[in-house]
Amino acid sequence: MKKSLFLLTFLISFLSLTTIHAQEITWTEKTSDVSLPEGVRFFEGIRASPAFKGWYLEVDMTNTNLALVPYLAEDGTEQISNFATRKNVYAAINGGYFGGGISYSTLIQPGEVQAQNVTSLTRNSTSFPVIRSMFGIKEDRSMAVDWIYHFGGGIENLYRFNAPMAYENSLDSPLPAPVKEDGAPYSDAFLGVGGGPVLVKGDTVNVTYNEEIFWGSGVGRDNADPRTAVGYTPDGKAILMVVDGRQGSVSVGVSLIELAEIMVALGAREAINLDGGGSSQMVIGNSLVNRPSGSTIQRSVATFLAVVPADSIPTIPAVGFEQILDTGDDAATVSDGWIASANAGYYGDTPSLIALGGDGSKTVTFNPDLPSSNLYELYGWWVSSFNRSKSTHFIVHHEEGIDTVYADQSTDNSQWVKLGEFRFSGTNNDQVIVSNVGGDTQNYVVADAIRFVGIEEQITNTELDNKISGFQLFSAYPNPFNPSTNIRFQIPTDGIVNAKIYSATGRLIATLSEGLKSSGTHQLTWNATNIASGIYFLRMDYTSGGKTEHQLQKITLIK
Repeated sequence: MKKSLFLLTFLISFLSLTTIHAQEITWTEKTSDVSLPEGVRFFEGIRASPAFKGWYLEVDMTNTNLALVPYLAEDGTEQISNFATRKNVYAAINGGYFGGGISYSTLIQPGEVQAQNVTSLTRNSTSFPVIRSMFGIKEDRSMAVDWIYHFGGGIENLYRFNAPMAYENSLDSPLPAPVKEDGAPYSDAFLGVGGGPVLVKGDTVNVTYNEEIFWGSGVGRDNADPRTAVGYTPDGKAILMVVDGRQGSVSVGVSLIELAEIMVALGAREAINLDGGGSSQMVIGNSLVNRPSGSTIQRSVATFLAVVPADSIPTIPAVGFEQILDTGDDAATVSDGWIASANAGYYGDTPSLIALGGDGSKTVTFNPDLPSSNLYELYGWWVSSFNRSKSTHFIVHHEEGIDTVYADQSTDNSQWVKLGEFRFSGTNNDQVIVSNVGGDTQNYVVADAIRFVGIEEQITNTELDNKISGFQLFSAYPNPFNPSTNIRFQIPTDGIVNAKIYSATGRLIATLSEGLKSSGTHQLTWNATNIASGIYFLRMDYTSGGKTEHQLQKITLIK
C-alpha cells in the first residue's frame, strides 16, 4: 500500500515527509535552485538521526520532450561530470557494477546489447549460475524491473524470468543453469541498465539480495552505505536517487532494506539498486550534487543513466546500409588453430574464437559483400577478459591500401567498438583479417564479429537491391510521400517478417508487419495521415532457418 508521501510528492511542491526510522526524512523540493527542463523535479532529503542526506530526481516520462537513456563510459570508465559534459545531459546518476573498465551489468541502447549482466559468479571456488536484474524502458516509454539472463550476445538471446534463482545466503552448491524454456524472450527491450538486487516489486519491499548472489560480493544488505537506486511510479514518473554515507553526523547511509522502504514511500511500483559506495553519484548539468566518499572526488564508473532531450536517444543501428559478419557465416574463413571460447557475450549464435598471440599463422578472414565504392564505418565485437590481447591486429584491406588497427580486447566487452572509417571498393578485394600476429604470447586474441555501416548518401538500398539476392527490401515509393507510401520486399523462403517505422529519435511509430510470410514478393502500405512531417526509418527483420537479417531505409513524409 502506498504511504501518504506518494500523494504529497505529486500534490505539493515544497515539502514531503516519510517515516523510515524513529525520526522522519524531510524531503524539500530544490528544483528552483538548479537548471532543469519542464518535467524534471529535484528533491533533497535530510534526517538528524540516524544521519541521512539524499537526493532524488523525479522524471515525467509522459513528457515526450524528455528521455531517460543509459550510456557506456568512454574508454572503459569515466568521471560522471566528464560524461555529462560530453553528452550535454540534463542530469545523470551512476549505473551498474564494473571492474577493470568492463561493465558487469547490462546496458541496452536501441536494438543493441552493449554490456551484459554477469551470468555466473565464483563463490567458495565454485561457479554459481545467476539471474540478475535490469531497469528497462520500452519504446512506448513504459518502464519495468525484470530479472534477466543473457544466453548469448544480441537482443535475441536476452530472456526475462518471473523470479531470480532460489539461492540462500552462502549456499554451498550451485543450482542448475537457467534454460530458455523457463523464461521468455525479451524481444521488446529498447533501453536498459542492469544492477541489482531488486528493491521493490508490486509496490512493496522485495529485496532479492540472496537470490541474486550478492553475498560474498562486498555489497552489503543490512549495513548503512552510500546507495544509488532507480524506480518508477504507476503514473509514469521515474525516480533516480542517491544517498550519501560514511560521513558521520552528516549521513551514515542506508541499508538495502531502508533504501527499498524509501522508494516505496515515494510511490515506486518497482525499483532496483545500482552500484553504490564511492560509485554513488548524481550530477545536474555537469555539477556534482552529492559527496561520494565524503568529498568531491569522483570515482570513474563504467555506465550512467541520464536525463536527456528526447532527440538524444541513439537512432536505430544503420541508415541505408549495414552488414554484419559473424565467424560462423559463409563469408568468414577460419584457419586452423582457433578454439571456441566458453565465455558468454558473443555476437549472434556462434561463440567467440580465441588463439594465443603468435606468428600470424592463425587468421579469421571476413569477406564482405558491399554495394559500392564508398566510405564505411568498421566495427568489431569481442568478449573481453583479463587474459585477452591488448594489441589484437585487425588488418583492413580497402580501396586505398592496407591498414592495421590495434584493439585492446581486455576491455569493451560485448559491444560494437569502432575500428575506424575506410573507403572500401565494393569488390572481392575488400577484406578484414583478425590475426594472432604479435608478441602477446601470454594472452588470447579474439575473433567474433565485424560490422560495416555506410556513411555516405550515395549508399542506398537501390544499390543494395541491384547487388544482393535473397531477402530484398526495395525502395519505398513514393519517397518523399504524402500521406502514404508503398513498401515492397522479397523473401526467398517462408519466414517471419517484422516491419516497423521509427522516428529519427528511435521511437516506434508504427508496426506494418509482424508474422509469417510466404516466399515471394510482398507489398505493405504505410498511411501516415495522422503523423507529423519529418524523416522516418523503416526497419525490416526477416527470420528463417534460425537466422535473422535486417535492412533499413530512410523515408520522408512531407505535408
